[in-house]
Amino acid sequence: MSTPTPTPPFATVEDYEARAGVTLVEPQRSQVQAYLDDASALMRRHIPAGFTPDPATTRAIAVAVVRRVMANPGGYRQRSIGQYSETLGENGGLYLTEDEIDMLQPEDNADPDADAAYTLGMRDEGLPGWRADPGDWQAVGWTRGRL
Repeated sequence: MSTPTPTPPFATVEDYEARAGVTLVEPQRSQVQAYLDDASALMRRHIPAGFTPDPATTRAIAVAVVRRVMANPGGYRQRSIGQYSETLGENGGLYLTEDEIDMLQPEDNADPDADAAYTLGMRDEGLPGWRADPGDWQAVGWTRGRL
């Protein structure tokens, strides 16, 4: 029995370097490669079967996930050393944001105008038995000006 061929990550170490503005050396290069593999596996869990997201989108998301984990690998919200304290702007660790998960989903084309504004035309049919034109009152026995 053969083992399945692993799928390549959505981004490369070179993609990470270009977007982070860094040149990596070992061991960080191997670490980024491992995180890209992990981020891609995490992303695949959120992609519906049969759907292929835009490669540029998956590349951007994979790099963003890895940049978060590289900036804050422990997932700390705050850290202190002596009198020095730092509050971090976002959680670290390997995770996808809600927006990133949404970008991995197909657009709902079942009703393309579902979230668009629209106008309803209103039409007054009147009460049953009434006629739309008051000039027709004579035909049903009414005379103008009489109630």
